[in-house]
Parts: sequence; structure tokens; C-alpha cells
Amino acid sequence: MAMTKTAAPANVDVYIKQFPKDVQAALQQLRKTIKAAAPKAEELISYKMPGYKLHGMLVYFAGYKNHIGFYAAPTGHEAFKNELAVYKSGKGSVQFPLDKPLPLKLITQIVKFRAAQNLERIADKKPAKVVVTKAKTAKLSDEDQVKDWIDKLDAASKKEIEAVRKIIKASSSKLAERIKWNAPSYYYKEDILTFGPYKTHKLLLVFHHPAVVKIKSNLLEGNYKDRRLVYFKDKAEAAKNKSEVSRIIKEIIKMIDKK
Repeated sequence: MAMTKTAAPANVDVYIKQFPKDVQAALQQLRKTIKAAAPKAEELISYKMPGYKLHGMLVYFAGYKNHIGFYAAPTGHEAFKNELAVYKSGKGSVQFPLDKPLPLKLITQIVKFRAAQNLERIADKKPAKVVVTKAKTAKLSDEDQVKDWIDKLDAASKKEIEAVRKIIKASSSKLAERIKWNAPSYYYKEDILTFGPYKTHKLLLVFHHPAVVKIKSNLLEGNYKDRRLVYFKDKAEAAKNKSEVSRIIKEIIKMIDKK
């Protein structure tokens, strides 16, 4: 059983301090990794163990005598079942033995995956934007919706977004843009890419066309069955990789045309 008291600990620091020094070190390492992967997530105690919340719960962890329990809900474990196959696990849990290094890169990927899931779920619930006039309520054109979305950003974010938008639009004249999932999205016959600001000073590109899994690129992150992610810290990093972003988009369009 987890080494917790009957009453829930007041906070995560209190929770971790009840363990032996070697277990504390592993728990702090896991805690640091989760917070780095989801810096805007709220840290709390839930079910008497540390949990992290961002538009819903992301993950939990718990200390034990010989292992650390990690809980990323069934979806997190299902998406990474191949990578987690080497560990003892259940439907929504996995055990990381204390006599082996924690798989920090894998944990980072799982936390980011859960954060992206929650953000997409929230975006799907938001209504389409409309402009209200004295005479009538009119829906903006697709291009005007994108411009309106960008205009509402702060000045610094606007420059970052416009720079990446320019790179994406220049990749192919076949692309059309609109607001979908509450962010600028690009499509050609089918949805290809959505992007926007992600946490602090980062840009997230979600390639959600299934064809992207067939493309090899150092930019593409994640091992999801139907999508890949690209993170840029700022517009300068995006500009350095514009040729690769363009190549990825063109490859997806090429595969769409072959259908």
C-alpha cells in the first residue's frame, strides 16, 4: 500500500516528506518532470496523493516501498501502451520500480499528451465566434475569423502567431484556413494542422491528419496513433525550421491527393 497517513496530507511537500530519503528523491524528480511538462497545471492533493490539473485532471502519482505508482487515466496509458509494456501496469496505472531510473522522457510525453487531450476537449465545447451588428447577427468569414482571433491576442503573442501563420500559409497554395478547435486551423479537403500559443513562450502545432504518422521528422513529437505535435519556443525557432514545417505539410497534401 502507499505510504500515506489516514488523513490526506496538506500539500505535496508534506506528502513527499513522509517517505525515506531515496523515495523522496525519486518523487521530487517525478514532480519536477510533470511540472516542466505542464507548467500551468495546478498541483493539488486528490485521493490522498499528488495530482495535477489543467482543464481537468492530467496525472497522479503515489509513493510505495518498492515503486512509484503513476496514473494518467486510461487514455494516457492506452496511447503509450507499447512504451509502458516493460512495466507492471493496470488499466489506468503503471509501476516504476525504485531500483531503476525513472523514464522521464516518456513521462513528459504522457503529460503533454494528457494536456493536449484536455485542451482539445475544452475547445470542442466552445461555440463558434460571431459578430453582432445593430441589424443582425452575422457569422464572420473563415479568414476574418482567423484575423479576429489573432487581433484579440496581446502584442507579443500576436507577432509570434503571425510569424508561424505566414510559414504555414506559404507552404502550399492549396491550404485554406479557419478557426476550429478554438485556434487557427488549416485544411485541404481534410483537416491537417491546428496551432496556437501553448503555455508560456511556446507555440504548439498539432498535425492531426493520420498521414503524419508516416512522415519521419525530428520536429514531430509523440507516438499517438493519428497525430503528431511540434513545439517551438518562439518565432525565431519556427523560422529556423520553416523548410521542415513546409515539407511536412506538403507530404500530407501529397498523400491526400493520392487517395
